[in-house]
Amino acid sequence: MSEINKNTCARACPATFWQGLFCGRLRLLAAIAVLATLLVAGKYIFAEPGPLAVLQEMTDRVLEIIKQDPAILDDQARLRVLADELVLPNVDFMALSQWVLGKHWRLARPEQRQVFADEFRELLIRTYLGSVTRSNYQDQTIRYQPLRKNDDSRMAEVEAYIEQPQGPMVNVQFRLLHRDDGWKVYDVVIEGISLVVTHRSGFSNIIHEQGLDGLIATLKQRNSDAAGEAEAAKSAPVLE
Repeated sequence: MSEINKNTCARACPATFWQGLFCGRLRLLAAIAVLATLLVAGKYIFAEPGPLAVLQEMTDRVLEIIKQDPAILDDQARLRVLADELVLPNVDFMALSQWVLGKHWRLARPEQRQVFADEFRELLIRTYLGSVTRSNYQDQTIRYQPLRKNDDSRMAEVEAYIEQPQGPMVNVQFRLLHRDDGWKVYDVVIEGISLVVTHRSGFSNIIHEQGLDGLIATLKQRNSDAAGEAEAAKSAPVLE
């Protein structure tokens, strides 16, 4: 259609002309709006939780369970299940083991690394769950601080303060690594004392005297002794 005919049609049928023009623009705006909505929704639906969100969700779920059932703090077996389901999946024990062994990790055989990581994991779980009681963990709250920007996007440090009804506020830093399956904790620093550094110092002395296999044997023995004590405690008669 020529330009003259177009203008003639527009003057002759103004309602039809503007309706068509408006509908065309409306369809375009609608398409843009839908696309923008999908992009924004996709960003939140498919975006991976950041390190702060991972820790916050874990903490909220654990504290909610304890709040609803405080007796769980007196039951080591149930605490172990809680830790296995909600806490331990967020910890990278291989990275933790690597940082703890330091230079000895590089010299270790693959099977030594795996056995050490397994035994060290068991030692940490038994040690920390054994220290949990209703009196020192109930009614705690954890206040996470805004995440600080890190130059290395694969690493993050989240600072938090643990408020205790019957004790002082405790400062904690969680150090995390980004893995294929999300953010994982590889170190915890409590009031300036690093879990990694503390164990590295003690383990280095054993490795120096007995070698890595000697350290692994020591961990196995400690875990075996602890397991035996736990079984004995469960079978001991209850005194009225």
